[in-house]
Amino acid sequence: MFEKMSKALTRKDIAEIEANLGLAFPEDFVEHYLSYNGGIPAKPFFYCEEEDIETEIQVFLPLKYRYCDIPIGTAEEKYLSFKGKSPLMASYFPFANDYGANPICVNLEDRGVYIVYMDLGELEDRCFQRIAESFRDFVESLSEDSIDD
Repeated sequence: MFEKMSKALTRKDIAEIEANLGLAFPEDFVEHYLSYNGGIPAKPFFYCEEEDIETEIQVFLPLKYRYCDIPIGTAEEKYLSFKGKSPLMASYFPFANDYGANPICVNLEDRGVYIVYMDLGELEDRCFQRIAESFRDFVESLSEDSIDD
């Protein structure tokens, strides 16, 4: 399902990240990261019919342990950076990027998945678009083909 994953995680690794950040990940998110610590998805396309949004996922960020051959930080580092830029980001945990450099985030309160449009100026509510009801729904909706193909 994913190529070029980072070093495997344990439940202890994830619990340490949650404790360090003072948050709790959804269980479907945890289960996924125990199997795949980031990586390049074999099925990179995501389409949200309700919002008529299609995006191509470039990479899932590792939670811990940076990639050896991909120059990208961890999801934990990105979360801390975004949280420092805007208080709105405190409840959004970035786990992936699309090819437009928009982060894909799981909302730690409502457990939905959102795309955050970074090119709309300062981060405000209009930058956040819900695209899936849960992390599991998001991952299961990934496709090998674009709807334009």
